Amino acid sequence: MPLSVRLSIFYGSLCIFGGINMPFFPVWLESKGLDAHDIALVLAATMFLRIVAGPVFAFAADRWENRRGVAILLSWLSLASVSLFLLTDTFWAIFLVSALLMSLWPSVTPLVESIAMRATREQGVDYGRVRLWCSITFVLAATGGGWLLEWNPASIIIFCMIGAIAIGAAGAHLLVKERPAAKRLRRPGGQFRISLALARHPLFLVGLLTASLVQATHAVYYAFGTLNWQQLGYGENLIGILWAVGVVAEIILFAFSARVLRRFSAPSLLIIGAGAAILRWTLTAFDPPLWGLFGLQVLHAATFCAAHLGAMHFVASAAPGSLAATAQSLYGALSSGVVMGAATLIAGPLYQAYGGQAYLLSAALGLLGLVGALWLASRWNGGVLIEDTGDTEEAGETEAGSNDYRDYPERTRLGC
Repeated sequence: MPLSVRLSIFYGSLCIFGGINMPFFPVWLESKGLDAHDIALVLAATMFLRIVAGPVFAFAADRWENRRGVAILLSWLSLASVSLFLLTDTFWAIFLVSALLMSLWPSVTPLVESIAMRATREQGVDYGRVRLWCSITFVLAATGGGWLLEWNPASIIIFCMIGAIAIGAAGAHLLVKERPAAKRLRRPGGQFRISLALARHPLFLVGLLTASLVQATHAVYYAFGTLNWQQLGYGENLIGILWAVGVVAEIILFAFSARVLRRFSAPSLLIIGAGAAILRWTLTAFDPPLWGLFGLQVLHAATFCAAHLGAMHFVASAAPGSLAATAQSLYGALSSGVVMGAATLIAGPLYQAYGGQAYLLSAALGLLGLVGALWLASRWNGGVLIEDTGDTEEAGETEAGSNDYRDYPERTRLGC
């Protein structure tokens, strides 16, 4: 099976969970008696846990040169964890199960992103066209979840989440088996030192923080978008369609990402995403009419997709290949953990006090992201920031061998 098809299938299986969890998990939490402050606390706490969990798993995967194996293990542990929601009713039980699940399942993403970005560089796989299958299944799951919620109690959400992770765990087995490179003769602590050097590099930090700020502009939307639309009188089916419109726009941009990347650098894409976030969330804060809301949802192509492409290509270009998963996990820890978690914590009381005007927080984060993106564009030359030269290798095997795709020699692209 071609490498591009394997990656496409796994991305598709990976994001079914997000299509259910992101729009509708807050609805299930509310059905369990949690208020806006409690919901924000649960969501933010799970994000902060990614600060530790993601980098630890990714560091181990890089060290063992077995990103696929770690992804499979995390997937099946996630399935066991999400099933525990069937036994939870109290706030603290929900909090603990959420913390366990969201320490495991999101840690899969940096591993597959590192595999996909290396396949992009070494085999010519079009990243956007394999990643768009994640968006396609997300929109199908969000639309289907909205339809199911129209006719079923909120408890259906947990059964959908369990099914989604089961599909993702099965899909993980399609990831490419990595051939081990010749053993690297690392000095004690060598991998940790080079990882720390990368994490402390000023330009790397600015790039990660900038991308994280742009993604954090979605904090209010992810946590309270569905609840806010319910308060405005929109039904669950229409809400699912609104989520879907944003992701369809995202899919279209992913489909043409190769052309986009030929014209725009990673910092330029971050600038586009930040500017669009300022516009999108400022207007959303003032409850636009339904036709205007559909138009603003189209901007998701810029606020999420353009910024995501910029972040992925920045991380892949700025970090050495031997730290591919570690670098992606550092971005995930800062983006989905520190910055998104802090924004979600702030969003809770803001939404409780001001309703939809809490989206002004998102616009402010977009402004900060725009400043960072402009600074990055003026300072980064597009190259690797830290060279991994601290080790010697046996048998002349190069770093590229740490993720060997020789079983998939074609420079393949999906014709979709």
